[in-house]
Amino acid sequence: MCWFKKKRGDKVDTLNIATLRFEVKQEVLEQLRAYAQHEGNEQCGVLTGSKINDKIYRISKMSPTCVASNTRCRCERDAKKANTFIKEDYEQSGHTRSYMGEWHTHPEPYPHPSWTDFSSIANTFKESALDYPFLIMAIVGTESLYLSVYDGRNFNVIQPIEV
Repeated sequence: MCWFKKKRGDKVDTLNIATLRFEVKQEVLEQLRAYAQHEGNEQCGVLTGSKINDKIYRISKMSPTCVASNTRCRCERDAKKANTFIKEDYEQSGHTRSYMGEWHTHPEPYPHPSWTDFSSIANTFKESALDYPFLIMAIVGTESLYLSVYDGRNFNVIQPIEV
């Protein structure tokens, strides 16, 4: 579970993802690509960012790996490390950036979420107090990046805009 400002259990209206724009800073995309799992075990961490306006959200930072345990095809996030990153980034940003989602790697060129991936994001959404009415799931493959937004009901694949 992660640290957030809103209270757990608050109801969130379903988003119309088609009306929103999701931006990702270039340095975040470069850092994600650097974690491509050509060998070794899965890595995982968290994403932070901010709401730019009513229609634009921006992923501005990603944590270094926050691994509690991992294998070639599984990564369990260390909540303490992730929360420390989220809190520090929140403070460093002047309280403008907060938790937006999770990232992890897959040892495949074009990553596809597993049932465990979907379940984990849905569970985190349900159990956490969030600043935004969604969670982003980023999966780094060896050739591409998979991004989706979970709004409490549906996973919507998104094409981020690099900024």
